[in-house]
Amino acid sequence: MDRHILFYLVGRLILVNGLSLIIPLTAGLIWGERGILYFGPSLIAAVAFSAYCLYRGRHHKRQVGAGEGAWYMVLVWLILSLLGMVPYVMAGVFTSPADAFFESVSAFTTTGTSVLADGGASLPASLLLWHSLMGWLGGLNFILMLVSVMPLVSGCFGLTLSVHQSVSFSPMVASMQDAARKVGCIYLAITNFSVILYWLAGLSPEAAVNQGLVTLSTSGGDSLFDFLRYDSRALEGAGALSMLLASGNFLLYWKSWERRSLKIFLHDAELRYFLMMFVGVSAVVSFHLWHYGVYDGWDNLRYGFFQVLSFISTSGFTSTSMADWPEFDKYVLFLLAFIGGCIGSSTGGLKVMRFMVLFKMTAQELRRTLHPRMVVSLKIDGVPVDMNIVSRVLSYFFLVIMTFFASMLIISLAGVTPIQSMAMAVGCLSSVGSTMALFGVTDIASLPAWTKVYCGFLMILGRVEIFPILLVIQHSVGYVWRRW
Repeated sequence: MDRHILFYLVGRLILVNGLSLIIPLTAGLIWGERGILYFGPSLIAAVAFSAYCLYRGRHHKRQVGAGEGAWYMVLVWLILSLLGMVPYVMAGVFTSPADAFFESVSAFTTTGTSVLADGGASLPASLLLWHSLMGWLGGLNFILMLVSVMPLVSGCFGLTLSVHQSVSFSPMVASMQDAARKVGCIYLAITNFSVILYWLAGLSPEAAVNQGLVTLSTSGGDSLFDFLRYDSRALEGAGALSMLLASGNFLLYWKSWERRSLKIFLHDAELRYFLMMFVGVSAVVSFHLWHYGVYDGWDNLRYGFFQVLSFISTSGFTSTSMADWPEFDKYVLFLLAFIGGCIGSSTGGLKVMRFMVLFKMTAQELRRTLHPRMVVSLKIDGVPVDMNIVSRVLSYFFLVIMTFFASMLIISLAGVTPIQSMAMAVGCLSSVGSTMALFGVTDIASLPAWTKVYCGFLMILGRVEIFPILLVIQHSVGYVWRRW
């Protein structure tokens, strides 16, 4: 493994994320807060660490291998989470490092849950801005990795099916940077569009920026910036459109913009399946709410559609209290958190594309059972799916399910109920913290410190999509074995 390229990649991303601390630092000074005390140490640490990494990686080779990519994906999330917790510690918000670590990881992995009882209402405005910015940066980091190192590490797990296999991935650093720049511009443009929507819907410019950052990164959860306290149809409409955009394939946006054609959207099977699933499940939930008389008239549609979109996009926003919802509807939202949005989006979950592969493969196997000599040919969007991709999808699905059940057992040691441990496990793995509140996990601060640390690592595990962790473990064990 070439450590020079690893240092170079880590140093560049840490520098970009570290320099973003200037934004809340400056805002804090303008607002009369002690921003220099909150963000100064973290900014200095980030710049110094990135400078060290860039110096160590100055003689790097020009391409990245699977080993370097795996270490890069794991280290970046861990280092960013440690740097992100420093402002909370310096501000004296948390007395426990475990709480600060959990809060930072939750923001960067776009999980959106909080150990603060009030969701952050008592925090200084600059720290609230930093929390939103961490979530936005987390979504951006995930998108950048998705078009650069992730295809090399995990074989995309179905990503090569996106945009009719017209997106090529290269191990060359220059090609990775070009792809990251293009997709990053798309991400920034949609964020600006979301901010404008919220501003037009009635939010102040500062609140619109916060809400736009949180929504595009799908890191709503039980944060302060929720829709429940607004009770505004205009804001819910702006949020719904923003969540739909965040759930789409950013590679699809990129190709559509390059080709100046909307036909790519109309011919994308994954997007159609996502929209059909969203509309169909929303109709079922809304009808069930109406049947049990939870709301009056059209409010069943209003709240049913919004909550379904929120959970399937792993945003985790809530526009109404779900304490009185029937258990059936709660379990539907719980299952939607597993699915997530389109592959190539900033959402968590398994992604719609992978479920399409699994369902089509199951159907093909049933046909082959009736006709043993039949040649199986699985196609999506008219493109044949290589069996290697199918095996990767199956492997990833198995890893996610096994990790989910193992984590459920581990978290249950903290004294929570089985259903609450399930909600915490899927919330951390799929980056949708509202599954915890859905089943009564509202006081995370009272959990043991080891539970918060474990949940933090579980969030990182879900964000890197498991496989890089396995490569890192395999490489580490192999290295120790050779040294022994």
